[in-house]
Amino acid sequence: MSDEPRIETRLGHLPALDGVRGLAVIIVLLYHHSITWMTGGELTVSMFFTLSGFLITRLLVAEWDKSGTISLRTFYERRARRLFPASIVVLLAVVVIWTLFPGSGRRLAPWEWFAGLSYYENIYLQSAGKSYGGLFGLGNPLQHLWSLSLEEQVYLVFPVLCLFLLRKKMTRRAVWKLFVVLTTLAVGAIALGAYYRTNSPLWSQLPVLEGRCADSSCAYYATEVRVGEFLMGAAFAVLWSVWRYVPKIIDTLRRPFFVALSWPLIVGAFFVWFKIGWQNQWSDVFFPWAVFCNGLITLSIIAYAASGIGMCSFLSWKPLAWMGQVTYTIYLVHWPMFLIWESLRLDPNLPRIRVPGTDWVTIDHFWMFIAKAGSTMVVVCLIYYLLENPVRQRKLWQGKKLFIYLALMALVGTVIAFAGNARRNSTNDVMSTLNEEALALQQQALADLPDLPANAPVVSPVDAELPARIMMVGDSQSWVLASGLDDWEETNQVTVQPSPGVGCGIGENTPITYLGVEQDFRPGCTEWRDSLGPIAQKFRANLVIIVGGTADLSDRKIPGVDGWSHIGQPEYDAWLLEQFTSFIDVMSSAGSQIVWLSTPNVDPPYIAGETGVPPFDEADRSRSARYNELIEQFAEKDDRVVYADFASAVKAHPGGEFEPKMRPDGAHIDLKYAPDLVIWLDQMIRDVYAAP
Repeated sequence: MSDEPRIETRLGHLPALDGVRGLAVIIVLLYHHSITWMTGGELTVSMFFTLSGFLITRLLVAEWDKSGTISLRTFYERRARRLFPASIVVLLAVVVIWTLFPGSGRRLAPWEWFAGLSYYENIYLQSAGKSYGGLFGLGNPLQHLWSLSLEEQVYLVFPVLCLFLLRKKMTRRAVWKLFVVLTTLAVGAIALGAYYRTNSPLWSQLPVLEGRCADSSCAYYATEVRVGEFLMGAAFAVLWSVWRYVPKIIDTLRRPFFVALSWPLIVGAFFVWFKIGWQNQWSDVFFPWAVFCNGLITLSIIAYAASGIGMCSFLSWKPLAWMGQVTYTIYLVHWPMFLIWESLRLDPNLPRIRVPGTDWVTIDHFWMFIAKAGSTMVVVCLIYYLLENPVRQRKLWQGKKLFIYLALMALVGTVIAFAGNARRNSTNDVMSTLNEEALALQQQALADLPDLPANAPVVSPVDAELPARIMMVGDSQSWVLASGLDDWEETNQVTVQPSPGVGCGIGENTPITYLGVEQDFRPGCTEWRDSLGPIAQKFRANLVIIVGGTADLSDRKIPGVDGWSHIGQPEYDAWLLEQFTSFIDVMSSAGSQIVWLSTPNVDPPYIAGETGVPPFDEADRSRSARYNELIEQFAEKDDRVVYADFASAVKAHPGGEFEPKMRPDGAHIDLKYAPDLVIWLDQMIRDVYAAP
């Protein structure tokens, strides 16, 4: 140590910071449950990064102050005891469950598991071309580990950086030097995020990546960008240890005015965490401004926590502080637990509850959240008290036993992940299963449909401007749209009958390259087309709504044309128009009025083992535009069809056409998160049905 005045590095345990983490993890649970009034949520993760950087750096500086060095071995062993036991147990449980019980909503490719195990999940998502918005529509139970992976990548290097910059002199000058370096790196990293928003990283052009990381989500996952949030906290920890005005700042924060100001600060922070998001109306300012301001808010909360008064009394409440202490375990467990509950497909006809100002009205909302969160906390308590805490306190798996047990579990999990991959469904199997479900529903619906009398009503009994019966036809987009109209259907007493062909186009079933996978035919699509006529005849819809047709955007082999062709080529367009005619002949056979919605742009997700690799032809905007042009041209020449520009309505949605809650997988539209589109559909139906 130097003869200079001793640097103050001891801050003590701050329960208020545990409380902040406890409240923040509740936001994470709500956000991943997809609560509609939470349009943001991503900045909560940013807060965790900054807070983590502060706490870890404070420990490193304190160690240097005490011993004159930083023991890398001690640091890494402490991190291993803190993180690995719970992580590997959860990973092992996930790979066993997802291998033994594969199915809808449960998909796990072996390399996805290995990415979670090796703490490079964020890099895997980048290399796989997975957008952030598309994550929530996939069944990967380990996708949430991207943030933990990023954190550990930072801490693999960060103590070495501190060791290098401080050298062997714990002087104020050395610490100020560390502060300047960390601050400069933090600002540069966050600014790099703004650059990545509109420009692909140079490394994304590596041949092995094939330009897959061209999406703006590259910034969201990028270690070189998100490290800036850690470094903001780290720089503040260094500043706190060396700045002589810190005691005066704490005294100032204890004055009545600033004590009162602490409450608006914490309320404002949670408003920011609830509302400002990566892919909503704030997306253009997320990097750098929202992230930077969120970092300043987090640092302000840390400063208030050091004062020990004001909001600290609330944030130090024991239940909140306890949740903050088990935040890591909660985060680790919650996502696979949420997916397990969602894959059960529970009967929604359970007791209803209406919480004012929210969308919590059925099992899918309030009761399901209680089930998800409650079961998560049970597992968390078991892991934390029986495994995680004893290991960290060296009461369990002492010495080399820790690493032997961890290595054995990792080996077993890896064998299960790769050997069990054969159990999982291939692309055709998955699509066949989905289409079998859709066809079974249609067959059941056909059997359950009553024989309508000749004078069956043609308008809703409660609103004469609406038809009595609507048939929704198309690919899986029509299925999802129809399910989103349940409340509208009940309110207006209109019967909506979905008749989807999952992954099917309007054109007949021909050889196709669908989402990068070449197939002789789309499974179940021929059977779907054959089923439409009988359903149309028996249901006798007053209005048929056609939507979807993503498969028509794919490369196909069509009769009379050698090789592959696609929309926009004259021979393909001519063939598709002929297919339109035969399709409309079937759908209008019962005298139904027909409205054909333009197809919104799609950005299908990459699913390891089930799709090719992006970019997908189906996501080509020029193909979607040409498809909609053909629909509009067809409608102008065929009196049986009315064209409605649904694609423009989707583009006008707040947050954009790919707002992640509305379109979690980049393709299907969840109307629960798009009330504006329900209004649009309602008015469109009224206008079309009222037209002579």
